[in-house]
Amino acid sequence: MRLFDLHCDTLYECYTRKQNLLKNTLQLDLMRGMRYRDGWAQAFAVWMPDTLRGKAAYEQCKAILRFAEEQAELYPEQMLLVKTPQDIDCAITSKRCAAILTIEGGSALAGSLETLEEFAGFGVKAITITWNGENELGCGSGSGKAAGLTPFGKKAVRRMGELGILPDVSHLNEQGFWDVLDNIDGPVIASHSLSAAVNPHPRNLTDEQFRALVQRKGIVGLNLCGDHLGKQSFEQLERHLDHYLSLDGERTVAFGCDLDGTDLPPEWEGMAVIERIYDALQRKNYEERLLDRLFFGNCYDFFMAL
Repeated sequence: MRLFDLHCDTLYECYTRKQNLLKNTLQLDLMRGMRYRDGWAQAFAVWMPDTLRGKAAYEQCKAILRFAEEQAELYPEQMLLVKTPQDIDCAITSKRCAAILTIEGGSALAGSLETLEEFAGFGVKAITITWNGENELGCGSGSGKAAGLTPFGKKAVRRMGELGILPDVSHLNEQGFWDVLDNIDGPVIASHSLSAAVNPHPRNLTDEQFRALVQRKGIVGLNLCGDHLGKQSFEQLERHLDHYLSLDGERTVAFGCDLDGTDLPPEWEGMAVIERIYDALQRKNYEERLLDRLFFGNCYDFFMAL
């Protein structure tokens, strides 16, 4: 099988725990990813905890982006940092991980639009506007606030569009979601968000939100977080998948598993669980063509069109 996953926190965890991307004690590493030698693209997020703001947030984000560059230099036979769509094909052809850099939390901007240009220079392809709390751009789904984007947040989203950085609406509250769509004409993603109709968690997307992303030709990644799923099982994940598919999501649904960003049952064995999910769906007679779209093709087509 081929895999294109929209979200993991492995880069952050490697940096903070002084481990490496090649082989580590976490849920994902490059050596285990070699099982997807037919094609593996992975979005590596720089997570911004809600405890960090201002200069401290910016400096930590930049340090982790530099760490990503160092890892790519150390392991050039296993990974390639993606700067252009063509880099994805280059990595896949050479049996390497196409490593896509993202930022999980707009607090990394430290309230300055100039930092966006610097992050674009690192090759950052997407930024989640908030994490769970409130920052300079707006209010997250766990902030307890109904207000959407701030005036600065709206400017930041528009500037992201100009720089080719995707706004990621995962973690954002509902008003912020609609504010993002009102301030950019281009594509929007929800890198790791499940369905609120299946499990009414504030982190999950309503049907109206999902339909809006379908209309925008966006992409939505299913994650493996137990709280978001409602129950951490393959059967419950399938319910979220089937509901999104019932909303004409065949070309919108993907995976953003949130490896190293959420606890998993030990028997799932980290990233090995992705193959098991694929096999479980295959045994339930999901068409091979659809499975390839969900696990790889939808994201590939989306990123190649940017």
